[in-house]
Amino acid sequence: MPNSCASSLAAALVPLWLLAPAPAAAQVRVHGATTVAYGLLLPHKARIEKLAGVEMTILPSSTSRGLADLVRGKADIAMLAEPLETIAATMNGDVPGFIDPSQFTGAQVGNAYVQLIVHPSNPVQRLTNAQLAELFSGKRRSWSEVSGVNLPVLLVGEPTSTPHRLIKEALGIAYSPEIRVVQNTNQTAIIVAQAPGALSYISTAHDLPMRDKLKVVQSDLKLPLALHLAFRRDTPDQVRRVVEAAAAVGKE
Repeated sequence: MPNSCASSLAAALVPLWLLAPAPAAAQVRVHGATTVAYGLLLPHKARIEKLAGVEMTILPSSTSRGLADLVRGKADIAMLAEPLETIAATMNGDVPGFIDPSQFTGAQVGNAYVQLIVHPSNPVQRLTNAQLAELFSGKRRSWSEVSGVNLPVLLVGEPTSTPHRLIKEALGIAYSPEIRVVQNTNQTAIIVAQAPGALSYISTAHDLPMRDKLKVVQSDLKLPLALHLAFRRDTPDQVRRVVEAAAAVGKE
């Protein structure tokens, strides 16, 4: 009986901190470009989290949406498909004073290129810049004028994405008002994989399960993407650790 009482007393004296659950890992919100999300962070999420000692909540959208969320405090890190200074200048051109670049910093974590994609059943192999300009602007509405197949052209795009803007600037066009708008560049691939007449874009960095259901069209349009992560200069240490871990994994 005395031994039983002693055991009970010893159990009662166990420090409470030994019985308490381990503290939860820090949460870091990462929003922005699908090129960075599907090309780096999502495929290597577990490894980056382990290196940084945090848990990430990743929301793929677009470069401009990710940076807007960072500015508004809705994200801790913005995924960008172009340098911070470039997209900041573009957004300040649309809304003067929206972002003060001196309050933020960016780190390059990879490289990619824009790819033009169609459905695998489309016989087109290559498109000139002139043909691309006519297709994306809506001046050519049928593939019969390009590849011989009698299908209407279905344009798919995400207007806030970096590839969308780069194509527009490189071709010097205004997009057709009939373009089907999606929420992120990943969705362009989903539609193209299902629609025989579709034309859209993704990047070489997109690690997507439907890659074998897409056809990349060759062209002279070479548009590089520099993959970056942006964050506030006064950001907590756990955010910097995520950026450092992502950069390290991106170099492997």
